[in-house]
Amino acid sequence: MAAAYPFAWRNFFWWLAYGFVALLVQSRLPGIDAFLPGLIIACQEERPQQLFWLLLAAILIQEGTGGFAFGGTLLWYGFLLLLFRLGEFFFATAGFFFVMLLALGMSVLHACLLFTFGALQNMPVPLSRLAETALIQAALIPLLWGPALLTRNKVLRHEHGI
Repeated sequence: MAAAYPFAWRNFFWWLAYGFVALLVQSRLPGIDAFLPGLIIACQEERPQQLFWLLLAAILIQEGTGGFAFGGTLLWYGFLLLLFRLGEFFFATAGFFFVMLLALGMSVLHACLLFTFGALQNMPVPLSRLAETALIQAALIPLLWGPALLTRNKVLRHEHGI
């Protein structure tokens, strides 16, 4: 593997560091998904195998630490993939504008999923809390995506031809 992909270790450790930062952010902001910006980067890189393993890790972490029944994270990340693929037809997916639109769409979906799963489990979530988490999620996605992409490009600059 090292010969076919010489930066595999850098890539692995970058994702490990990103996962640590995402967990740290999520511990400070309960109910927010900090793995999503990293998954957007993985979608942008168009490496299906890498995306699969990152999705699997994120799903296991989110489902294991979440307070809702199994399935919410699968829907959440499934919609991310769907919106990303649909966005490819209309936008340049590597740009900030696309990430902002995706963040807005995912934040609305975040509120809908919280409301739905809360209702299914008889755990009412106040609408003010839904609005608050949706706004934080919408702001957090580009705030994490930008620096993460910059550091990723710096760490893997030779691989990306920079």
